[in-house]
Amino acid sequence: MRLLSSYRNRHPAWAAAISFLMSPDFGMFYLARGWLGLGYGAISLLIGYALPIFLTYQKIVLPAWMWFVLFLGYHLPASVHVYFTAARQPPRARYPWYARFYNWILYFWLAPIVVALLVRNLLVQPFTIPANSMRPTLQAGDYVAAEKFTYGLGRYSISFGYGPERRWGGRLPTRGEVIIFAFPAEPEISYINRVIALPGDRVQLREGRLYLNGAVVDRQPLLDPNVHLEPGETLYMERLPDGAEHPIIETGDDARGDNTAEWLVPAGHYFVMGDNRDNSLDSRFDVGFVPAENIEAKPFFIYYNDTTSERWGLSVR
Repeated sequence: MRLLSSYRNRHPAWAAAISFLMSPDFGMFYLARGWLGLGYGAISLLIGYALPIFLTYQKIVLPAWMWFVLFLGYHLPASVHVYFTAARQPPRARYPWYARFYNWILYFWLAPIVVALLVRNLLVQPFTIPANSMRPTLQAGDYVAAEKFTYGLGRYSISFGYGPERRWGGRLPTRGEVIIFAFPAEPEISYINRVIALPGDRVQLREGRLYLNGAVVDRQPLLDPNVHLEPGETLYMERLPDGAEHPIIETGDDARGDNTAEWLVPAGHYFVMGDNRDNSLDSRFDVGFVPAENIEAKPFFIYYNDTTSERWGLSVR
């Protein structure tokens, strides 16, 4: 009971402990010092989020022990400040909402979690690109934001496949659009590819050339100094029948998947391929046709790459 009483009375030791173990802004909020709490909160954001991004941009890697020293260098003096603030502060008969522990749980932990889940499932969801199957459009290490307005909400737009059986709102994908979808064989895994053919289309590859409905799809060699090519790779601009165009990379015209049978895309399904044509698992292989209900989102923005800052802030086309 004495322990609980000292907590309720804002004992300096409690305030310092909260400040050191959690964050100095929580220590100040605990003492009902709102402006000081907001100030420390801004510093915590700078150290916890802005500084790592800046160091990544400058290609500076700090060892773990330096981060620990930084933690101590910030939390120790801040906790001393919180301790003496509590020691000089007379007890109050009533504290504001942000100084009460149960409101901390509600406003600072539960509410952000709920908001994050709503945003992730209904509006915008982050994805990480683990491989180079969509190179040069997307590369391994890209972090992309994908929106859910364009195609509406389907079964796999919501976590764990709890979305509606019939899609709510949005439209169907068109040729050339990049989509994120649930892998048909294992829906818990998300794939990203480009829509090449729509329901009712006939698709075939002959000697590396793409044919849609019996007609060869135009491709022209492309020179782009911003695209790094490995030895033996060639960059092309591919133009689909309805005018959509996008770059693709080929290593040759006799690789696995460069000569296929002709497929007829069934109703309610899509045929997808990676832009890195000879290094992509897509509808030519295990992915097969992608059901419309498996479409999750439309990527639109590369906000981060963990190896190069040159890919930050790029749009996805």
